[in-house]
Amino acid sequence: MIGFIGGGNMAEALIKGMTTEGMKDIMVSEPRQERGQELAQRYGIRTAASNSNLVSSCNIIILAVKPQQMATVTDEIAPVIDNSKTVVSIAAGISLSYLQSRLRTDKIVRVMPNTPALIQEGMSVMSLCECFTGPEINIVRSILMSVGRVMALPEKFMDAVTAVSGSGPAFIALFLEAMIDAGSAMGLNRDDAAQLAVQTALGTARILDGGMSPEKLRQMVTSPGGTTAAGLKVFEERGLRPLVSDALLAAMQRARELGSNA
Repeated sequence: MIGFIGGGNMAEALIKGMTTEGMKDIMVSEPRQERGQELAQRYGIRTAASNSNLVSSCNIIILAVKPQQMATVTDEIAPVIDNSKTVVSIAAGISLSYLQSRLRTDKIVRVMPNTPALIQEGMSVMSLCECFTGPEINIVRSILMSVGRVMALPEKFMDAVTAVSGSGPAFIALFLEAMIDAGSAMGLNRDDAAQLAVQTALGTARILDGGMSPEKLRQMVTSPGGTTAAGLKVFEERGLRPLVSDALLAAMQRARELGSNA
């Protein structure tokens, strides 16, 4: 049995992906009773009366709560956690050492998923203790693969991963918002501007996903003295690259703070 403590958007994305792939025996513990019932009816899963009840019933427990809630949740479930349980945390900034210090199991996996998991196009990165070599890892990997792609990296990179792929969808969405606003200001109908920007982003992503580097694609689109060159010149003059770097560094630093404040 696989259990979710927390039934928010990311938990639902994983539950949806798992049930789509035919995975069953799923349970959720959600403080909002109506939300738990909604997930149970939508995906045919079970609800637990409490977090402790869920842990007692499940072999794999996914902590899908906010970092600020982690201390309270781990205090509650610690008495019923032992080394037969595998714990998966998808909370930003929460380290493996923090969870190991609070829970009596070495079978702990730290995961950073992202919002495209909602449509099974997610990018999830997992880190785990070197002492954890059991078959449960393959189950965790299958859970994550049900909502997109999976990468395994050492934990020292997880705050950077949080900045790039965890926060990345919001950064990309902001850039598209700006494109849509600019297109509208130039006289385009806003719906038309939105379709132009979003479809362009989708098409570009698919080309890059096929193996072409961003640099090569940029060069392919840019003719000397052309329209693209004129726009890129503004980005370079206004410092787009250092601005993006500063934004990601800020996100990475915040991930570290969330972990240290947990």
